[in-house]
Amino acid sequence: MLYLVGCGISGHGSITVNGLNACKKSDFVYIERYTGFMDDCELSKLESLIGKKIAELSRNEVESGFEKKILPKASEKNVALMVVGDPLSATTHIELLKECKELNIKCGVIHSSSIHSSLCETGLFIYRFGKSASIPYPEKNYNPTSFFDIVLKNYENDAHTIVFLDIKKDENKYMRVSEGIKILLKISAERNAFFNEETEVIGVCRLGFKDQSIVFCKAKEFSDLNLKGVPQVLIIPKLSPIEREYVEFLYGK
Repeated sequence: MLYLVGCGISGHGSITVNGLNACKKSDFVYIERYTGFMDDCELSKLESLIGKKIAELSRNEVESGFEKKILPKASEKNVALMVVGDPLSATTHIELLKECKELNIKCGVIHSSSIHSSLCETGLFIYRFGKSASIPYPEKNYNPTSFFDIVLKNYENDAHTIVFLDIKKDENKYMRVSEGIKILLKISAERNAFFNEETEVIGVCRLGFKDQSIVFCKAKEFSDLNLKGVPQVLIIPKLSPIEREYVEFLYGK
């Protein structure tokens, strides 16, 4: 059997009891960390909780090699694939359910906290979020701006936008809210769009951890802020009156 186990958003302590038990009884335990954040220290603590070594899989091993390398084991033994956050928040993993059904392998999903629902701690209502966007690091010959189309469409539809900021784990690079805002300001200026220094934004840092921080202010004010730690997430809200009351009271500067 294959278990898809959510690890939650805040390190080793956020795995559920059901998830922990599934990993303990599995013969092979794997983890992928490319769709979420878990540092080596938290991974080590997770191994101590489970009582066994956790093998890490790359994006390519999950997306391209899983059917040949891992699923054959699940046809004879119990295999757990641990995923940071909820196992089905990233579209990558729904394909694994399909592959299991095609190969007649039992598959169980053990859900956990997801960044999407947890961001409601900001005071925003979950049903008012539109499609999420992701800002990649600009590179030579690669500088896409299509994510801004999502931001603009949500703004026009009176919806909040979650803007995920690029993570390059192998290079130890984690985009900050302030970096994401600079990129958005540049694109918006080029397109003569709505996002400017006076636009209200919410910066979220290390949500779910003891040292989490949430800040609500204008875009220009983030240049003077230094949110410590990673990962960070940017939200561009379209506030209803009741949401504004919550957000300003709880997190206004």
